Amino acid sequence: MHVDPFAIFKTHDDYVSWDRYEEQAELIEGLMNEEKQSLKSGIRDLRGLLGEQFLRHAAEEGNPVFLWLFRNAAPHAKRSLIRLADKLKSFENADGFRCLVRRLRDARNSAEALTVLSVASKFRDVGFFASFDRKVKETGKVPDLLLIDPDTTEEIYVEVSRLMRGGEQEHNSYVYLTIVNHVLDAIWTSPGVEDITKPRVQPHVQVLRSISLKKLPKVIQEIRERIYSTAVTNEYWEGPIENVIEMAVSPANDHSKARAWAAERGITDLVQAPLINLDQELRKAKDKIYKKIEQVPPDKPGIIAIPTESLLFLAFYPHDIIIEIAEAARHHPNLLCVALFHSIMEGPQESSVSTLGDHVFVTNMNDLATERIAFVMNEDFNLPVAASTVGKVRSAFLKL
Repeated sequence: MHVDPFAIFKTHDDYVSWDRYEEQAELIEGLMNEEKQSLKSGIRDLRGLLGEQFLRHAAEEGNPVFLWLFRNAAPHAKRSLIRLADKLKSFENADGFRCLVRRLRDARNSAEALTVLSVASKFRDVGFFASFDRKVKETGKVPDLLLIDPDTTEEIYVEVSRLMRGGEQEHNSYVYLTIVNHVLDAIWTSPGVEDITKPRVQPHVQVLRSISLKKLPKVIQEIRERIYSTAVTNEYWEGPIENVIEMAVSPANDHSKARAWAAERGITDLVQAPLINLDQELRKAKDKIYKKIEQVPPDKPGIIAIPTESLLFLAFYPHDIIIEIAEAARHHPNLLCVALFHSIMEGPQESSVSTLGDHVFVTNMNDLATERIAFVMNEDFNLPVAASTVGKVRSAFLKL
């Protein structure tokens, strides 16, 4: 029998209670008993590190740590919480650790802090010592990480910079989801829907271009009115709405015309939006290199790690990403390498490695997600670094 993992949450205080989330561990379906015990232990560890009031403040401020790992009861989210606690515990004695914890507590900086912690873990796993936010005396700048290879005592600075979804992408995604939600709601609130044995009104919506937030309410209102009117009159309708949408609606008793209209336009869903212009995604990634290398002392090797939340890896072939990033890296002789990576929850994928000279593209599947990495060496790097240290850097990103 399915158990609602939020059934024990009765009040607002429950949703910001460490004790409730520890109790909830037993209700998470899909976790083994050992994982449930690890989850409880991880919650206790985070409680000690982040503080008793963290959940309350995080809920009020929309901290991603709270939204992604506590308010999400999916097994993969709870496994991520376990790993977060383990990673933090492993760095408790590292220099600058308290700075990292402060960033995690701050809703404005927590997502960035999570990416810094993830990158630091990659380097720790291959033998580097890592410290956080170590100020460079000569320049006064504060790179995200300082790595020390214990075998050679060599130092490498790392800058981590998230490649966020662009403003247009964020806006169009919001508009699309808003329209989808209103179309579904209009269908389910139209006359006749209470009889679940009969078909419902069938709309198809094609978004022609970007819709401003000012115009969106009027567009939604007309969409809803057209769906409702068709449900009442049983008459097919098609036409434009505010010159930004085309729409067809068939009555419940005959979906053929709306389906034919959609098929003619290649529409397979209730709502279809125009493709997002992704031409600037590579330019934004290269701009990250130009900006972040300034944080690295000119006489020390630097690494730039770019976790990407954009559609870069979907919009460009790996070869094109590597070539463009390699060309940008060549302008900075103290830049050892650049790594761009993207994780996504998806079905099983085959792990694979493709090479282009010293550059590598990796698809790596673990139990939580598929990670794709474009690892780019700087062909014009000219500082002395031991081959063994470079090998560890490569292993941090390229191990399968």
